[in-house]
Amino acid sequence: MVFHMFTYITADNITVYEVSQGSISSNLEYNALAIRDETIVNAESNGDILYLAENLGRVGVKSNIYALDTSGKLLSSLTDESNSDIKLDASSYSKLQSLVSSFSTSYNDMSFSKVYSFKSDMESQLAQLYNITAMDSMEGQVQTAIDSGTFSIYNSQQPGVVVFGTDGYESITTDDFTAENLDSSKYSYTNLKSQESVVAGQPVYKLITSDDWNLVCEINESLYETLSEDTYVRVQFLADDTITWATMEFKQAAGKYYLILGLDDSMEKFADSRFVHIKLITSNISGLKIPNSSIVEKEFFTIPKSYFYQGNNDTEQGFMVKKGSSTEFVTPTIYYETDDYYYIDGEDVSRGDQIVSSGAGDSYVVGSDLAKLEGVYNVNKGYSVFKQIEILYQNNDYSIIKTGTDYGIAMYDHIVLQGDEVEENTIIN
Repeated sequence: MVFHMFTYITADNITVYEVSQGSISSNLEYNALAIRDETIVNAESNGDILYLAENLGRVGVKSNIYALDTSGKLLSSLTDESNSDIKLDASSYSKLQSLVSSFSTSYNDMSFSKVYSFKSDMESQLAQLYNITAMDSMEGQVQTAIDSGTFSIYNSQQPGVVVFGTDGYESITTDDFTAENLDSSKYSYTNLKSQESVVAGQPVYKLITSDDWNLVCEINESLYETLSEDTYVRVQFLADDTITWATMEFKQAAGKYYLILGLDDSMEKFADSRFVHIKLITSNISGLKIPNSSIVEKEFFTIPKSYFYQGNNDTEQGFMVKKGSSTEFVTPTIYYETDDYYYIDGEDVSRGDQIVSSGAGDSYVVGSDLAKLEGVYNVNKGYSVFKQIEILYQNNDYSIIKTGTDYGIAMYDHIVLQGDEVEENTIIN
């Protein structure tokens, strides 16, 4: 009894897992790069600037966007007037309230820098509203300045959404983006409404001219393989939890995989966001579900199929191995096959053994070609046998593998839970 207790305690504690049908929810979150049709508009002359349109507002052809005061006198008078007893109307307060509400909804403790952007937006918006109100009360002086050529109002040349900010990403397309472009830690944004004066050629606003836009994110290879046959996917915007449909395209570059989402709505809502926090909502991926701890990698000899044939008294395929001056017919265990090769281990042959052809007299040295396979150890017969698997999708804990594969496993098979703790033909008690 003491001997058996000692043997049990000191033996490896191998756990067996029964393979079952299962699924993994593939709801994945990404901070995606937004790519839009954006045009930067530059100032036509020097002067003090007054913004007339609303940031993220939709404008038409001939809509007033901004004004330039080349003398500096009129805007100075407007500032003095706005600092007097001018009061904002209900519409102006509503715009300020909308700005506060938008900030509150998207606020995140991890992105505290947005507080300063919000402060700057509020200050510039408030100044703009007061100045526009003051302009209405000084209509005569404004017209005089326009007539004299010292005050000019500039209009949009095409319809679109106005954004009073630039970031240097405006010319990026879905064809030429790089991995560095997707790194949000290197991103910087310039708030154009904070500038009080400009010089000719300096950016004054940005116009987004199409509602069609793209979101780009880097994905892993397993997700790429899973989604590459689909055309559409549901996308959830985590800022407000709204859900929409997007088309999917894929790109490979420098060993990385990218998903390019095509959308035709929600652009205006995120027009000033270069990075948009999203979640991909795909159908649950189903198949045989196994723990990742069961998966191992094993190296095999790859033998050309042309050396295999059936022996005279055997239905199994094998090959002739040269043993000194004679040859021996060997029927190895085949673990996997491709169009040209069978995968075998070192149980029946060793590296350096010479395989000879049955007819042409050609020979092949075992170990000339090696390959690795992912798999699990099947223990249905009481000892471990390697079985190759094809992974469809994987998260931190589980993998979904393809069903019905040759040389693979099936539902209700028993596999080793701790795959790295056993070897081929280990007896499992």
